[in-house]
Amino acid sequence: MSKTAIDQRLLLALAEQLKVPLVQIARRAELMQNSRRPKQQLAAIETTADNALRLIDNYLLSTRLAIEGVVLEPVSVASVLHNTAQALSKLADDYHCKLELHLSGRYEPVLAHRAGLEAALLSLGHDMIEAEVQQSKQPVVTLAAHRGKKGIVAGIFGDAEGLTADMFRRARTLYGQSAQPLNTVSAHPATGIFIDDSLLTAFAASLRVAHHHKLIGLAATLLPSQQLVLLT
Repeated sequence: MSKTAIDQRLLLALAEQLKVPLVQIARRAELMQNSRRPKQQLAAIETTADNALRLIDNYLLSTRLAIEGVVLEPVSVASVLHNTAQALSKLADDYHCKLELHLSGRYEPVLAHRAGLEAALLSLGHDMIEAEVQQSKQPVVTLAAHRGKKGIVAGIFGDAEGLTADMFRRARTLYGQSAQPLNTVSAHPATGIFIDDSLLTAFAASLRVAHHHKLIGLAATLLPSQQLVLLT
């Protein structure tokens, strides 16, 4: 499939996904008119709007990187995961979801686009929290990194039932055409995951289904920054 066709599918998927928060905002605005607790509805509207804006921002960033090219830099995986965990903490609290951070040892810097990597992991964290909340009464989401055969594997993990490599490969061919390409994991179009994949692909680190101990999730393999090996 050509790059143009892939871009068009991603744009279609984004448009389909954005219908969900817009409908939610409209319905909550109606409820505010007769609600005894309008502040709660307003807070929900703000959260929904922020999530929609994050999706658009990530799409624009992935498009910009594809057009302008990527300048890679040495990035600390541990630092990115710490920042991501901190940024996800409020959402996790709101959903009563436990966040854990697993870093198995020290890692040398990797070559990546820091803003793109942080945006992708943050978005992926949002999606994984929502998926875990739907499937578990005691949801736990783990941000983790470990050393793989080809580099440092970093991603978001949980107990998501139905998430397999075959299913994810099929979903890659269905997004933009199916309303629920990841229907065993999410009841929504899950466009954020495919935008995350586009972001990571810009610096040769596409998403894949991965395992961390007994957990399963989505992760990317990041190449070590060879020029800084002697400094770590």
